Amino acid sequence: MRWLQLRSVAIALRIDGKASEMDLDHTNLRILSLLEKDARLPTAEIARQVNLSRPAVQERITRMEGAGVITGYRVQIGQAGGVRAMVFVRIAERPCDPALQFLAAQTGVVEVVSLSGELDAVVRVNLPSVAALADLNEAIGSSDLIAEARSQVILRVL
Repeated sequence: MRWLQLRSVAIALRIDGKASEMDLDHTNLRILSLLEKDARLPTAEIARQVNLSRPAVQERITRMEGAGVITGYRVQIGQAGGVRAMVFVRIAERPCDPALQFLAAQTGVVEVVSLSGELDAVVRVNLPSVAALADLNEAIGSSDLIAEARSQVILRVL
């Protein structure tokens, strides 16, 4: 399903087998942007930045959580936390789920993102050392599920 609305974004979701619609207006998008930058930002501060009351912001956040727009809150590990890298993967077989599950089960994997296009997945990793990244590269590259994998160390995140 696809909608185009002036000054807002409408999305359709399936939650527990039921169709659900959520309108992401400019304010909701600003709230999401603030939470994406700092998931621990107090609701009162978000309210101040979007010019709404704290209860109004909390209600919007709760609705977005209920609609599946916000699915969780994560810890971001800083540079002192070891070596961070992205692994760009082309999967050898279809369906992709076994390979995606294999990637997600590897030590140090923070997130696996399935993609359409030239690459099949991007894997974000956080490891204690460059040697651990080399071991992970070897484990991923030697799997029959993986056609190609290239990693790049993350220098900084803005």
